[in-house]
Amino acid sequence: MEQKRFDEAVLRMAQRQTVRSFRDEPIPDEVLKNILEAGINTASGGNLQPYSIIVERDREKAQKLAKMLNYPFIGNAAVNLLVLMDWHKLAVYSKCRQAPFIENYSTNHFFIAWDDAVLCAQAMETAAWLYGIGTCFIGHVMDCGDALKSMYHLPDMTYPVLLLSMGYPKNLTPKSRKLSLDLMVFEGEYPALREEQICDAFDQKYEGKKLPLPSDENARAERISKFRRAMEMVYSAEETEKIIQEVIHRGYFSEIQRLFGIHYHPDREVGNELLGYFQEHKLYPFTDALNKQEEK
Repeated sequence: MEQKRFDEAVLRMAQRQTVRSFRDEPIPDEVLKNILEAGINTASGGNLQPYSIIVERDREKAQKLAKMLNYPFIGNAAVNLLVLMDWHKLAVYSKCRQAPFIENYSTNHFFIAWDDAVLCAQAMETAAWLYGIGTCFIGHVMDCGDALKSMYHLPDMTYPVLLLSMGYPKNLTPKSRKLSLDLMVFEGEYPALREEQICDAFDQKYEGKKLPLPSDENARAERISKFRRAMEMVYSAEETEKIIQEVIHRGYFSEIQRLFGIHYHPDREVGNELLGYFQEHKLYPFTDALNKQEEK
């Protein structure tokens, strides 16, 4: 009987999907407590647990988050969990107990702490799904460090890593296609994948997905210009123009063109600004890199 329950739980996990439409129904306190317990009991480097979770249930503040991050569904979530990388508590404890603390200057410890925060968030997402609660991760909270610091009175040596919006699903959209195991899991070593094999797999994953060119002339020109800026970082001017003409001829961007030419556009990359945010929050792992950029 136990094996059956375990199998059902794993199969349930394999069917998870992102949810961005929530019912107006609160998550019971005991359920939320169990979800949070699942998060803080995940593996952590040295069992340091260098993270914290801010539970946001206030609808007015949730609406502010929705506007800040440009995702309206955040304002309708039953709960929003802001996951922080947090060296503050350990730094305070170390000083009180006369121990040295310089982990906020360490690149290795920075990445381990960031990983620990993500593991915590993933455990909560999985626990929520097993309860029938839908979730959506929002990663670019990291771009809003100063605003969130002010909004939530974040101390130095803390930084937002992820926001996890959750609630009971209002409706479930078709599950997104994923790459198959044979292109994601390799036994013993990374295989010599053929170009055709990779392209066929992604073509199947993104089949039918496209972004039509806007009918409005100004919006159309603006989107093409944005795509051109990204393309010219990788392709020659001649290649870029040829590809753009193909897009215009067929009337849409393919999904991979939309992803890397429009959605995850270089214009959105924070770069040195984000390094500056880390420095302002007394997280210094990339200080050398930042200084070298400033010297240029």
